[in-house]
Amino acid sequence: MSTTIHSETTPHTRPYTGEIPERSVHFVGSLPPAISRTDLQTMQWFLDHAGDTNLLTLPSDRDPRWIIDWLDNLTNVPTLQPRRTGRSTGYDDMPTYRLAPGRSLAPEDVSLRRVRDVTVAMAARPRLHATGELPPHQVSIPNALDLSYFCFGSPRPALAALPIFRDALIDDVLEIHNRWDTEVTFQLETPAVLTLFERTPRPLWKMLALGLAKQAAELITAAPPEINWIVHLCYGDLAHQPLFEPTDLVAAVFFLNALERRLTKVGYPTPTAHIPFCTGTSAPPTDRSFYRALGHLRGNIDIIAGLIDENHAAASRIALQLAEDELDRPIRALAAACGLGRRSPEAAAANARLAQRLARTPILH
Repeated sequence: MSTTIHSETTPHTRPYTGEIPERSVHFVGSLPPAISRTDLQTMQWFLDHAGDTNLLTLPSDRDPRWIIDWLDNLTNVPTLQPRRTGRSTGYDDMPTYRLAPGRSLAPEDVSLRRVRDVTVAMAARPRLHATGELPPHQVSIPNALDLSYFCFGSPRPALAALPIFRDALIDDVLEIHNRWDTEVTFQLETPAVLTLFERTPRPLWKMLALGLAKQAAELITAAPPEINWIVHLCYGDLAHQPLFEPTDLVAAVFFLNALERRLTKVGYPTPTAHIPFCTGTSAPPTDRSFYRALGHLRGNIDIIAGLIDENHAAASRIALQLAEDELDRPIRALAAACGLGRRSPEAAAANARLAQRLARTPILH
């Protein structure tokens, strides 16, 4: 898949000739702490700020820093002991752990306790003010690979413990699915995938994609095929700083195509995929070559475009048009590159307003 393509920033303007669907708005999950003190407040904010656009899911993430509360609480697990201390003010200041001598790690030790969280959120849903049927509740499921690596901080113990983290996640997924069925959608969240591509020479990317797709598919296929999943790719946003700046979308396309092939082979549907077109601190690129890889994305993969940046409205609009042009089909939903938890309340509201506005723009290809 070549990315050495002539630069062109002006999108094509031919109207989309197929059935024109309504683009949805998607909220990745987190909100600033000041406007997300309770599940009810959080979910009501999302409903209110989606306006009259279709909302794909209704999240209620507890931790505005994604998994940092969970990571800090691992200090209370007797099976683990601190390897390095940290306050999680940035990626170089995170705590890591190792197994305590003579101890074995169990899924319960590293559980995210999502069943508890979802129980509280689902109890709040009947008190929400909405004009129509509520979207499914979105359950944040960090990828097992990410959790294991953040816990141990190095590849060897992280890979050795990967099945334990996967079992911990699946225990939650199965119980939540059994209790609430189609009322919930699971969002599999993984900054590790794109970060590993960034740190791997490009000639090895196809092989890397196969390995990462295998790992993600093992988690998805450990649950029934009727479960609805979203795959959320990310560049990281701890302290509102990315792990790296992307130069194109080749890595995301390699991974998602490999995941689609593996899931299709075993009769599982392909999840909708959130692809970040920018980081939380940079504008979406307006160079056509950045989006060229989307033309190679398999046609049955629906896309949530992570391109909404309230500080760069014009670039966000151009990015949407360029991406749909390269895809040659509509994007299913629009979102920010990551959660809104590291923004101010005012910036989060501005981001939502821009998402609404761009969701209504004509579909071009």
